[in-house]
Amino acid sequence: MSETSATVSNLPEVADAPAGAPGTVAEAEHAAAHETVLGLDSYAIVGLAFLTFVLILWKVGAFSAILKGLDGQADKVKADLAEAAALKAEAQAMKDKAAADAADAEAQAKATLANAEAEAKRIVQQAAADAEDAIGRRTKLAEDRIAAEARGAEAELRARAADITVKAAEALLAARSKDLAGLTDAAIAGLDRN
Repeated sequence: MSETSATVSNLPEVADAPAGAPGTVAEAEHAAAHETVLGLDSYAIVGLAFLTFVLILWKVGAFSAILKGLDGQADKVKADLAEAAALKAEAQAMKDKAAADAADAEAQAKATLANAEAEAKRIVQQAAADAEDAIGRRTKLAEDRIAAEARGAEAELRARAADITVKAAEALLAARSKDLAGLTDAAIAGLDRN
């Protein structure tokens, strides 16, 4: 048997104590399993070392440096948040401006379309009026040509009719002049007798 079991067996009054009370078997086993220095076990030594380390850090000023670093980080985060808010406001302003520009462009496009439609109607009406005028002028020109040709044909017809009439009159007069020539000679002869 080891020295630890002998120590535990030498503590009969501790075994009769209620569980969780100071000096229980568990504490005795724990104390037997760990060596002690100056009456302190390893947990107490670690705790004292930690407290000493924290006191050294505090004396050296590490906590103030850590706090300054944290304050610097907080200031940097605040600055980043302020910059992000400014960028967000700028982006919102740009978005609003773009929306206003889009609305203006849409209004201009509608106005341009309305103007184009009105101009197209005006052009169509003007083209119809011009076509009607051109048709009227061409119709008048055609009527004038027809009238001129009719007058020319009528003049030619009259000239031919006059020509035919003159020729017919000549032929008639020639035929009658032969008949009349005999009568004229007889009338002249009859005059001489008288």
